[in-house]
Amino acid sequence: MAEHPRFAGIPYGQEGRQGTVYKLVCPEDDQSYALKVFRPSFRHPTSIKKAEILKRYAGFSGMRACSRTVIHPQDSKELLGQYPELLYAAVMPWIEAETWNEILTSKRELLPEQCRLLAEAFIHIMMGFEENGLAHTDLTSSNVMIDLSSEEPRVEFVDLEDLYMGEFEEPDELLGGVDGYKALFLQQESLWGPYTDRFSGGILITEMLAWEDSEIREQCWGESYFSPGEMQQPSARRELMYRTLERLYGAALAGLFERLWNAEQLEQCPSFGEWSVILASAEKRSHPKEEESSSGQMASAEYNSDEQSLSDDEQPGSDAWEAADLLPAEEMENRLIKARTLEQQGKFPAALWEYGRLTESFPEQSAIRREIEIVMAKIQETIDQYGDSLKSEGVVRQFQQKASDFNKESSYSKLWIILLGASFIILIIAVLAYLL
Repeated sequence: MAEHPRFAGIPYGQEGRQGTVYKLVCPEDDQSYALKVFRPSFRHPTSIKKAEILKRYAGFSGMRACSRTVIHPQDSKELLGQYPELLYAAVMPWIEAETWNEILTSKRELLPEQCRLLAEAFIHIMMGFEENGLAHTDLTSSNVMIDLSSEEPRVEFVDLEDLYMGEFEEPDELLGGVDGYKALFLQQESLWGPYTDRFSGGILITEMLAWEDSEIREQCWGESYFSPGEMQQPSARRELMYRTLERLYGAALAGLFERLWNAEQLEQCPSFGEWSVILASAEKRSHPKEEESSSGQMASAEYNSDEQSLSDDEQPGSDAWEAADLLPAEEMENRLIKARTLEQQGKFPAALWEYGRLTESFPEQSAIRREIEIVMAKIQETIDQYGDSLKSEGVVRQFQQKASDFNKESSYSKLWIILLGASFIILIIAVLAYLL
């Protein structure tokens, strides 16, 4: 058991809501491991089966903590006889990193590039979650581990015991995150499903993106930027966050935060694919390409280099989808906003068309394209399920209304012609009668 780096003679342990994580060091190879000792109410026999399922996802980005071994009473009778509190404890890889909570509470400054890359890494993991039907369900600043020791920040998740997936049963007790990351409509009842992370994840994204701003750091409440009592309420922190995001990344990304803040259900929160698309277009606007050389040879060399990079990035599993920049960033952003607006207005066929046009801007294997296709599939399901009622609400209804109005106008015109004709005939008869 490793000694605490600041307190001699005391084991290195970190308290959590479900238990305590201790650092172990193997003397043979000097490898570090994490021993998670659960509190009595969280020692469940089902953790054995759950650990076997979690191992399938250990290779996913950000999910090293899924690689675990649970101390089983039949396999470890002698150990548990001496230390019964280790029943169903889990042994996992030790993640050498700091939590986002530590950065928030210390108000430590990060470089603008670090903030952007950190948010990108977090969004990338969350997109993988959504695309595979997973959800962390307890996203907080304490459960997001961050390694800033290299140029590319690395993000890892911990506390994966309540991970949502189709094979898991809903836990008896839902933790549902802390109040600084919990939507107002979830305060009374926590939800467990594929969209559970959208609100808390969106708040974490905005914190990471805006953290470069000194005023944001100064106004940070503590373990989260927002205080528990101001979630989805008008406040000075909310206004500061909106202005900062708009200044740093543009109105479209600030609009995603606005939509997140005003959401009344998880499905109304932006998907992580939307965050990725808007952030990518905001990057391109705020980091314009350097002026190209007037030399034809230099231009040709740069083009060939970009072309080679594109062919490498488009290999299956690549995350560099930005290389396939088939549309200008602003047009891509406008199409996404237009498609989303049409979807919210209930104009599903038109929204489906716009999303379809947008998919042409990304490689077939890209995560963004798969995210958009998931949205398109859900819209198509809605159209198939409510086809007749949707038709009466959309263009067909407008056409029918115009046709009805036209028919009414035609009937009125015919009636007036008949009345005028009859009046003219009666007038002639009256004149003839008078003369005769």
